[in-house]
Amino acid sequence: MHLQHQTPSEPSLDTNTNSSTSFTTSQTGSKLNPIFLSMLSVAIAMSSLVYLAWRNESTERNRNIRAAEFEMLKDLSELQQVVDYAQIRQDQSRGDPTRALTLVMQIRDLGEIASPSVAAAAAKLQLVWVQQGENLGKNVEVSNNLSEEILSTRRVVIDSLRSLK
Repeated sequence: MHLQHQTPSEPSLDTNTNSSTSFTTSQTGSKLNPIFLSMLSVAIAMSSLVYLAWRNESTERNRNIRAAEFEMLKDLSELQQVVDYAQIRQDQSRGDPTRALTLVMQIRDLGEIASPSVAAAAAKLQLVWVQQGENLGKNVEVSNNLSEEILSTRRVVIDSLRSLK
C-alpha cells in the first residue's frame, strides 16, 4: 500500500463533505420552489375562478336588464298608442284606459328589474298615471302630460341601455 502525503495545496477529504452539504442545501432550496409554485398556482386558480364567477354574474345581470328594458320600450310604445287613440282619435276600444293601466303597471314591474334610474322613471310614470289617468281622452292636458312622461321614461331607458357593457 502506498500512502500519499497530503500537502496544503492538495484538496482534503473534507471537500466531499462540503459538496454533500451544498447538495443538501441545494435540495432544500429546490423543495421550496415547488411549494412556492404550487401555492402560487392555487392562488392564481382561485382568483381566476372568483373573477369568472363575478364576470358571469355581471353578464347575466346585464342580460336581464337588457331584456327588461327592451320590453319596457315596447310597452311604452304601446302605451303611447293607447294615449293617442284615446285623445286624438277618440277611439274607446283602442284608447281604453284599462289597457293603459295594465301597460303602466307592467312598465313599473319591469323597471324594478332594470337600473335605479329606470325604476325611478317608471315609478314617476305610474304616479302621473294614478293622478291623471282617469281623465285620459277627456282632457288634452292629461294626454300631453302622459305623453311627456312616456317620452321621458323612454329616454331614461335608452340611456340605461347605452350604458350597459
